[in-house]
Amino acid sequence: MKNDEFPAFSVLMSVYKKEEPVFLEKALESIENQTVEPDQIVLVEDGPITTKLNTVIVNHEKMHPNLYDIVKLTRNQGLGEALRIGLEYCNYDWIARMDTDDISVNTRFERQLETIKNHPELSVLGGQIDEFSNSVSNIVGNRDVPLTQSEIEKFMKWRSPFNHPTVFIKKETLKKVGGYGNQGNLEDYYLWIKILNQGYKVMNIPDVLVHMRVDMGLYKRRGNLKNIKYFLKLRKYMRKLKLLSASEEFLGDVIVVLNVIIPGWFRKMIYQYVLHRQEKSNLR
Repeated sequence: MKNDEFPAFSVLMSVYKKEEPVFLEKALESIENQTVEPDQIVLVEDGPITTKLNTVIVNHEKMHPNLYDIVKLTRNQGLGEALRIGLEYCNYDWIARMDTDDISVNTRFERQLETIKNHPELSVLGGQIDEFSNSVSNIVGNRDVPLTQSEIEKFMKWRSPFNHPTVFIKKETLKKVGGYGNQGNLEDYYLWIKILNQGYKVMNIPDVLVHMRVDMGLYKRRGNLKNIKYFLKLRKYMRKLKLLSASEEFLGDVIVVLNVIIPGWFRKMIYQYVLHRQEKSNLR
């Protein structure tokens, strides 16, 4: 369906050399086959990529010659910087984020644009994700985030209040708060803090919008010791903005350290059975 009754929008993505071509293929197909088609897809190549990844991108450009804008970076700079650069190539005021190994539900854009149409005051609109392993039919968990402004502000004290690959963000708002930065793997969390601290209106909808691909490597990466400094820096930043009390900062710091030092298998259990609600069908 052509985008006639809704605001025009760009999709912003970033790919780098270690990603799987078949995953990229599925991700691109999922946004090309939406019930409301995007007006532009900005795909940032974060440094040189493999021949197989390049073949996937070239094929999709040929199938959709007026849809893609490919931005080629000469070296890998990390997701935050890649998105910051890609932002400058987005032609429209609304930007939909998407990761290159996830799969968007085919009605995702339609549902979000309908909400944006009914709530023109919004600067950020996200939704829910489910998590799959190997196949979309094998759902292993969900990451549920709060819906309303007040709930989101409370949730933000402890965890990122949006599922980054699901969000629509106003380009104007992104630029006014300074956009994405290089903060390890917390570039999105910092962004939400800046947006909420400056009083912009935000919302999540209750619908699952994106199927997120997960594996054991995801939980191991969350145990990387270098993540501690980024989390502690983030919480210190929140305290400086008076978004946290001293006791909340201390408690959160303890939780962050424990999360990093516990074994990967135990971290996986906590995320899937506590933080990311496990599907009942997989608990039987």
